[in-house]
Amino acid sequence: MDNPEDLAVRIYQLCLKLKKQRPLIHVVTNFVVMNQTANVLLAMGAAPTMSWAREDLEYLSGISDGLCVNIGTPTRERVEAMATLMELAEASGKPLVFDPVGSGAGPYRTTIARRLSSLAPHKIIRGTASELYSFTDDHPSPRRENNTISAAEAKKILLNHGRTGEHTTGDQWPGLELKGGKLLTEHASCLLVSGQEDMILGASQALILKNGSPLMNTVTGTGCILSAMIAAFYAVSRTPFEAAAAACATAGIAGELAAEKSAGPGTFLSNFIDALYTLDLPAITSRLRAEYITL
Repeated sequence: MDNPEDLAVRIYQLCLKLKKQRPLIHVVTNFVVMNQTANVLLAMGAAPTMSWAREDLEYLSGISDGLCVNIGTPTRERVEAMATLMELAEASGKPLVFDPVGSGAGPYRTTIARRLSSLAPHKIIRGTASELYSFTDDHPSPRRENNTISAAEAKKILLNHGRTGEHTTGDQWPGLELKGGKLLTEHASCLLVSGQEDMILGASQALILKNGSPLMNTVTGTGCILSAMIAAFYAVSRTPFEAAAAACATAGIAGELAAEKSAGPGTFLSNFIDALYTLDLPAITSRLRAEYITL
């Protein structure tokens, strides 16, 4: 895929493949978004399971087709379950998406994100620029005293976790696309940097996607939902790069379609789920705003 027209066709093919194959996606996500995430996966054609009981992990890892790990509510027991599932996924070659919610905002959360990010190097990582920046050597280490970001910066990370909250690049996070090469080498096979524009970084290519609506940041969980969507597409895709591109594009286009029918946040989420359920090739082709870039 090297042009938007080819990309639009491939995205639609993957949407059809999802509905045909109905992959079972194991999602360990934060408590706030479990219901919305499950409904979105069902609307796309996937099937969700969300258990994180220790006794359930090995069995569900064996029967599921993809895994999404989201650290939004990082209780100790859940973190250990996430680590176990990520190790099982890597051992079996299962598609895996990791969402380091709020990494960088405090030593506890950042230490957890760094620990989990070191597992399963073939995963896709989705986060904001600031969350991904927290994995790099330039970010203050959570293990050093008096070497942390300010409270205002930590608050900004948490406020901007949503689908369209933060600029993908800018003065605050210079050269993220260059740092991305190191992140890919050490932590992942693909990065999706969410923001007002979304950047997908692969080993040999990069893509900017410009779809979406401001209403996506007025309901809870659109970023976390996107991570689960990536896992669903990853289960039926040839590469992690195309999985991230397909999920990001369909979420953004569905967001635009939903916003046009919504009076506000109260009706937006329902319309978003409906838009995903009915998404067709003409809508993808006419609305997709994508630009390939040279690294």
